[in-house]
Amino acid sequence: MSKENTNPILGAIDQINSAFEEFKTTNDKRLEAEKKGQEAHARELSEKLDRIEADIADGEKKKREAERQKEIMEERVEILESLNDRPKMSVQDKIKNEHKDAFFDWFRSGGKNSEADSRLRSVIEKSREYKDVTIGTAASGGYALPEEISRAVDMLMLKRSDILNEVSFRQVGTSDYKELISINDSSAGWVGETGSRSATNTPTLREVVPTWGELYAYPQISEWSAQDLFFNVEDWLVENISEKMGKALDLAIWSGNASNKPTGMINSAPVSTADGSPQKAAAAFQYIPTDSASPQALGADDVIDLVYALNRGYRPNAKFGCNSVTQGALRKLKSTNGDYYWQPSLQQGQPASLLGYSVFTYEDMADYNTADGIYLGFGDWRNAYTLVYRRDLAVTAEGITNPGYIRFYVRRRYGGIVHNNDCLKFLKFADT
Repeated sequence: MSKENTNPILGAIDQINSAFEEFKTTNDKRLEAEKKGQEAHARELSEKLDRIEADIADGEKKKREAERQKEIMEERVEILESLNDRPKMSVQDKIKNEHKDAFFDWFRSGGKNSEADSRLRSVIEKSREYKDVTIGTAASGGYALPEEISRAVDMLMLKRSDILNEVSFRQVGTSDYKELISINDSSAGWVGETGSRSATNTPTLREVVPTWGELYAYPQISEWSAQDLFFNVEDWLVENISEKMGKALDLAIWSGNASNKPTGMINSAPVSTADGSPQKAAAAFQYIPTDSASPQALGADDVIDLVYALNRGYRPNAKFGCNSVTQGALRKLKSTNGDYYWQPSLQQGQPASLLGYSVFTYEDMADYNTADGIYLGFGDWRNAYTLVYRRDLAVTAEGITNPGYIRFYVRRRYGGIVHNNDCLKFLKFADT
């Protein structure tokens, strides 16, 4: 049996390592052929590089997926072990289990079982006696998903998403949520024992208010499947909801237009204005232009300029973010000593790195050679953007529109906004 079959993470690491070594050898030959004017040979090697890059990208995707599956399984085991270690089920736990059982009966009937509906309402009333049990109905009708399913959806969205793990993501209690942030530091001064003390500058405060929208999924299932006792209701809901909502959130965080959805990172067009005076607009990030006259001329100097455009106070938590096409170009960058700046991910749980900083994949970003494209970000992403949500996921069943099928309208309110636009810088494919 192969190593890949026994341990998919180690198998993916082996694939990445061997492909990257071949990549470096082939790229060195390509550069030498170009130097000698051997254009035909250089083109052949470029085509080979494209195939190797695809192999590296495939290995990195396999590694991420295997690591995510491992984390999900470990978290589920921890939950089961913690449940088994409890000496006795509390009243609150019993209510949550009643809610889950009643919800499954209601689900299998497509919301048509009046007895299951009554049981759900009874559990909701009972839960109101206990402050730490949060079961309820949505304002627009329907029921909250059982806590265990809602938590599993959130967990799977985090594992599958490109960006949710990188930004600030948390639950809030109201749609009026807002924050105040300091956009310049207060100053200090030196003085002798008897010298006069003059007032120092105070920080300027900026109010940050997310824009909100209701994100929904509308999965459909046949009545026969729903009523099948062997059909896994929980897995079906978790898979369908997390996949659809996760993709929508990724896109909204990047380019959401603030109309019934979060305000995305590039909704306010990035500007070339550096930090300080004059202040940039609250939601506009700074970009560093790269030469648009040479589509293949993404150079190491561009990336180094990007790193040092970021205030050094934000660099300890900084990461690079870009899509897989841009990563292919970044792998070719070399120092004057011939060393590659890119280092592949060769350890479990460790991402690839560029100039010593972690790199994560965000496929919604532009390719590096897209005209006016924002294609590489560097900074403290968690401090740069905030995504918040309210309440648990709510669900309503509907079985009239398409006879023989049941549709489940699952939704939750999300809000998002740029938090601190000094924390993150971008490269843009433009002259100025």
